[in-house]
Amino acid sequence: MLVNNKNKFFSRLVASIFLLLFMAWILVSKDITSVQTQIIQVKSGASMGVVAQDLSEKKLIKSKLFFTTLSRLLSANKKLKSGYYELKPNTSVFEFIEKISRGDVLKTKITLVEGKTIKYYFNQLKNDPSLTKTGSFDQVMNSIGVKEPYDGWFYPETYIFNYGESVENVLKRSHLAMKIKISEMWEKRDRSIPLTSPYQAIILASLIENETALDYEKPLISSVFIARLNLNMRLQTDPTVIYALGDAYSSPLTRSDLKIDHPYNTYRNKGLPPGAISSAGQASLYAALHPAKENDLYFVSKKDGSHAFAPNYEKHKENIKKYLNNN
Repeated sequence: MLVNNKNKFFSRLVASIFLLLFMAWILVSKDITSVQTQIIQVKSGASMGVVAQDLSEKKLIKSKLFFTTLSRLLSANKKLKSGYYELKPNTSVFEFIEKISRGDVLKTKITLVEGKTIKYYFNQLKNDPSLTKTGSFDQVMNSIGVKEPYDGWFYPETYIFNYGESVENVLKRSHLAMKIKISEMWEKRDRSIPLTSPYQAIILASLIENETALDYEKPLISSVFIARLNLNMRLQTDPTVIYALGDAYSSPLTRSDLKIDHPYNTYRNKGLPPGAISSAGQASLYAALHPAKENDLYFVSKKDGSHAFAPNYEKHKENIKKYLNNN
């Protein structure tokens, strides 16, 4: 009887020790060991074993066995979603397994600001660490289906994508957004304006975008350009010359700059330039299609970001003297 009691006591002791060791193993293994936020990629077709191996190699978990065992208990291997995941300090293994099972992938915010060229956007996106680089500029344009002139066909906006999205897909979405936007706005345009296509509206909007950052001025700028088009006058807008000069431009513009022989130089050529000189936002697009009902033909900078408008050259000269020559 005494022997049986000793055996039972010994068995219980061993069981207790194993239980304590098991509990200690869980306590030691249950948390991610990262001390700073990490970005983890779960590749398409990967298993929980592969994820555990990757985390172990990066010394982010203490036990691959615990990770894979818990994954099996949660049936997580069947729900595993590929993508990039944010792994923060003090995250438990359970929380991370839940995250990659739900497909709670990391997002990235991409802002394409108004008034920039497509080459600027391409370089911006190419250097963004949250995006995947895909092909040269020409290859991306060809893949998206945009033909020269490229500028103007990309809508400036803040976009949300999954981390690791391709540069091509970001620009593809921006291009689609612009096509939808200009198509809708073109249908509701002021029918009196002398524009014959949606792209002409984009071209005009890009000029407006580069002339002023003040939304309330944009219909006024548009009114001047529309009036000049109706009168077959040259638009004479500095941003087109800056665009034509490209990398050769240095501030300020000179008289010789204004004489450059280039199809985008609106000091030499009548009508709109052959393409847009940048992207254009909502306010500029609307202004191009809904100019103010004014009789002005000239405007000059007040050097404070706003402009003085004039219906004739005499008044324009007065404004130049007032706002430029005396400053």
